Amino acid sequence: MSQLRRAKNLVKSSFRPPSPDRAPTGTAANAVTLGTASSVNEGGMAAFKAEDREIAVAKVGGTYYAFNDICTHRRCSLSDGELDDTTLTCICHGSRFDISTGDVLRGPAQRPLEVYPVRVEGDELRVDVPRPS
Repeated sequence: MSQLRRAKNLVKSSFRPPSPDRAPTGTAANAVTLGTASSVNEGGMAAFKAEDREIAVAKVGGTYYAFNDICTHRRCSLSDGELDDTTLTCICHGSRFDISTGDVLRGPAQRPLEVYPVRVEGDELRVDVPRPS
């Protein structure tokens, strides 16, 4: 990983809001269009803004996964990290997450990622983002 890219991400992380906690099951959600499905390459990720959230979308084996783009450890952008199948490694401190579940696979992160249901309608990526309480 580029040391410059890592350093830039660490500086930006100081100004990001914390990653939201996982919404309880059954929480009402808003369907939001993020962008086009064609903007996410196979084995790659892209970052989007939706309402008050930064959301990353990855495409692995033809399946799209949407999750909060902010690392729960130090607020770095996860879409700048490294993706190996459904394991995502944060560029800043090496935390690993399973993007299919949001679970932490390796620290220093302690909290899981919030993941979002994602679907493709035509060429649009649509996610269900929990409504603020």
